[in-house]
Amino acid sequence: MVASSAVYAQSTTNSTVYGVVVAKPGTTIQLENVATGAKRAVTPDAKGQFQASSLPPGTYRAQLIVDGKVTSTDTIELVAGQGFELKFSAATTAALQTVEVTGRRQVIDVSRSNSGATFTSKDIARLPVQENVAAVVQLAPATTRADFRYGNNAASFGGSGSSENAIYINGFTATNGMFQVGYSSLPFGAIASTNVITGGYGAEFGRSTGGVININTKSGSNDWEVGVGASWSPKALRAKQRDIRYGNTGAFPATDGTLFFYNGDDSYDEKRLTASIAGPIIKDKLMFYFAAERTEMTHEGTRLASNSVDAGKTGWLEQTRTTPRSFLKLDWNISDNHHLEYTGIRDTVKSKDRYFGFDYKTLKRNDVLGGGADFENYAAGVPFLSATGAAMSAPQGANLDIIKYTGYITDDLTVQALAGKSKTVRVQSPLNYIPGLYPVNAAVDARAPGINYTPSQVQGFTSNLLRDDAHDENTGYRLDVEYRINDRHTVRAGIDSNHIKAANGNSAAGGGSYTYLRSDNPNEVSSGMTASPASTGSPLGKLGYYVSENHLLQGATPEVKQAAQYIEDRYQATKDLQLVFGLRNEQFTNLNSLGETIIEKKRQLAPRFSATWDVNGDASMKVYGTAGRYHLQIPANLAVRFAGGSLNTQNFYTYTGVDPVTGAPQGKVSIGNVYSPNNEYGVPPDARVIASKDIRSNTQDEFAIGFEKALGSEYVAGMRFNYRKLVSSIDDVSDTRPFKSHMTAAEYDYFAGNWGGSLFNPGQDNTFIVPVGETVVNGKTVQTMKEVAIKWSEWGFPEGLKRNYMALDFSLEHPMRNGWYGKVTYTLAKSTGNTEGQQKSDNGQADVGFTSVWDFPEIMINGSGPLPNMRRHQIKAMGVYELSDQFSVSGNALLASGRPRSCSATLPVDQDPAHLSSGYGSIFYVCKDAPGRGGLGFLPWETRLDVALMYKPSWLKGLTLKAEVFNVFDKQTITAVNEAYNSASGARSALYQMEQNYTAPRAVTFSAQYNHKF
Repeated sequence: MVASSAVYAQSTTNSTVYGVVVAKPGTTIQLENVATGAKRAVTPDAKGQFQASSLPPGTYRAQLIVDGKVTSTDTIELVAGQGFELKFSAATTAALQTVEVTGRRQVIDVSRSNSGATFTSKDIARLPVQENVAAVVQLAPATTRADFRYGNNAASFGGSGSSENAIYINGFTATNGMFQVGYSSLPFGAIASTNVITGGYGAEFGRSTGGVININTKSGSNDWEVGVGASWSPKALRAKQRDIRYGNTGAFPATDGTLFFYNGDDSYDEKRLTASIAGPIIKDKLMFYFAAERTEMTHEGTRLASNSVDAGKTGWLEQTRTTPRSFLKLDWNISDNHHLEYTGIRDTVKSKDRYFGFDYKTLKRNDVLGGGADFENYAAGVPFLSATGAAMSAPQGANLDIIKYTGYITDDLTVQALAGKSKTVRVQSPLNYIPGLYPVNAAVDARAPGINYTPSQVQGFTSNLLRDDAHDENTGYRLDVEYRINDRHTVRAGIDSNHIKAANGNSAAGGGSYTYLRSDNPNEVSSGMTASPASTGSPLGKLGYYVSENHLLQGATPEVKQAAQYIEDRYQATKDLQLVFGLRNEQFTNLNSLGETIIEKKRQLAPRFSATWDVNGDASMKVYGTAGRYHLQIPANLAVRFAGGSLNTQNFYTYTGVDPVTGAPQGKVSIGNVYSPNNEYGVPPDARVIASKDIRSNTQDEFAIGFEKALGSEYVAGMRFNYRKLVSSIDDVSDTRPFKSHMTAAEYDYFAGNWGGSLFNPGQDNTFIVPVGETVVNGKTVQTMKEVAIKWSEWGFPEGLKRNYMALDFSLEHPMRNGWYGKVTYTLAKSTGNTEGQQKSDNGQADVGFTSVWDFPEIMINGSGPLPNMRRHQIKAMGVYELSDQFSVSGNALLASGRPRSCSATLPVDQDPAHLSSGYGSIFYVCKDAPGRGGLGFLPWETRLDVALMYKPSWLKGLTLKAEVFNVFDKQTITAVNEAYNSASGARSALYQMEQNYTAPRAVTFSAQYNHKF
């Protein structure tokens, strides 16, 4: 063989081919995409080294051409995020002999320094894996499922929170812009590969202190291909889900161990239909791939607990969830050196919920419809979840449109440009709800004689509901340039931006309401009035009758602007050692509904470094390491929940009659201006108050070192050490006490009554701008502001910010060869500190980026310990065994230790001078028998085995039949408990240590897939 080539790094969204040949004039390496006919030719340098970067994944025919003659041909498979070292025979190169070799995927990728795993569609098809990206993510080492209250898509990478990940589809971000938890999806069969990066990624990626999920889709080819498929998970073969029972507290004999939430008659049935068609519109020039998928899940079961007074009316749920998805990919080979592609995704999750009564005494439902709602990309009324938590946990469908250009300007210069837009629309339509119709309230003593106050058209839903314009959208751009300066240096640089616009919050049903009133003194001008009811001349007004038109709108229409720039130099120190030096700079600006900046970071420098060493020069052993700084932005929902403006107003009128259909007042005459008793006029808080003036970034540093080694020709072993440290964090603080010494008594009194808290950096000094009084400017009352610098020591927190993660990952893999594949990984991890990050899984708090952790120093008493996403031990194993050409069996196993288990309580009276317990409840780690985070040890180990049998009959090529059993032994392991020892009043809680969630019961899926090429 020729001498080993230099090591080249590659983008995680494309592939790179590199190698070395005998340096001779007239030598060219041509790479032809077998499916599309696209060609790329590169010329080796004086040393014979060559590199072709930014290649779309797929199968390629590689040819070595010398003086116009093909001397060697190799067929190789390129996978996104991986490099491929192409080796031609030295004898062939010298003697100009023509040799054809069928290549296979490289066992050790010596060009890659980041950690994680890549799963192609072929890999997933062989394994028992549920058809969603979240299930694929859990196959990678160092990943765990996040708290159940954050939704099925939520995952933790390396101890981080589930809001700290970045998700890309064909290079465009698909992360939910509102909550930063979850992501949109696409037909599962349209996914070509999923690259799960758990750490060490380079400067091209950012806005993540967790991990990166990079999805690459399928494309059309010169061959026509159609596919149809179906899968069914029958309810009859699903095991019974465990009931939830009260904990054995020893203090409540009447309820201890008794039924709290009944699951015995729950049923789930899921059916999925898929279809695809792909082929050339113009051969070698324009190809398309179209896929459609429709999933229908029907669910019946209890929705309210036994202690709910409404269970008898709305305690049973009948739910039908329909998810239609479609995908279109267009690829235009403008020329061999210029490529344009379009990706279109339509993803919507529609749910129809109907509520019926349930009797906990008989454990039977009735057939009396008590309520319900239709939802789109939204949820409400989910057990154990707050309203915001239910919305965040709902599947986040979105429509995406992406255009991407790739240009091979020269052999050494590659340019990629991308533009995309995504939009998620959220809808809540309660049963019997009539949009635009105001509910009518008229007490008996407020009704005028002879007037009918009962309209024929009655609003069937009177509670607050999701505002009509609820949505989030993102418009993004990206430009990447790569230039190979010489055989030592290749420079990559790029810029990107995202502009997120959103609307979220609640509004009154119908947009408002009418409340009919009567004054005992018709001549009295009451609060909010500018004239008395009698002053308008209305006959009813003279008798004191009037009406209040009420409007309620809570939330905001925030915007988030994000931008980043990066540059990196891939320095080939020797032929076997590559060093990559990178620098990334990120900016973000969060704006409120008025377009005012509430928090902004203009410079977030993130140096990145990686090294890869091909130890033996033959890709049989790799040693690698990474070091870098990573930043995380603030989600849009901050402006809704923390900086939103609440509208709660009244308008008073006299009237002459009432509309018999709608109940609206007729003959209205205004007797007042817009009035709000609590000054809730929809105006957000002063933007200067929301965050400290000198706030620093969410920042994490990471270091990793590892190796991979081929053990003979059949196995690859690896080990990696990873260390992460949260350097700085952004959260909110609400304690007014440190400000007192910086203000006069009058200033402090005003401040304490008008300040709702601010974002700050825990563990560091902060400077705030806060309200300390009021003044009149141009006839308008405005707040007087004061700048106050608070040293960290003034708060009295017992300690500063802490989140440290250390892990050892071990792996052993046998590639798909000789009829079988196998891989085992073991992760030994420790994640400790006093903050999870932007979330608080201890009680499932849904306020991403502004948790209760740092509100007051008392909350941090005994707050250090093992963090919720820590799993000390994790063993993951997967494998495939081909019984014959037609039959194969496969398995996927997980053995993981449980999450930390704690006890939280209200503060003892002598430790609670600020009376925090009444407001915060049982969130303090002060239990006598289990003080401190993780004071009760850990939950039980999770053990799960999934198996599959696959049949590819020889009598019909292209047909695949598959049967999968998930959780074969039906091990329903506890994943969360109620850690609250008592209630806000201090009384013992009967729900303490009650098991709240379990892993899913055993389920069976049957599927059939048929693909045919013409």
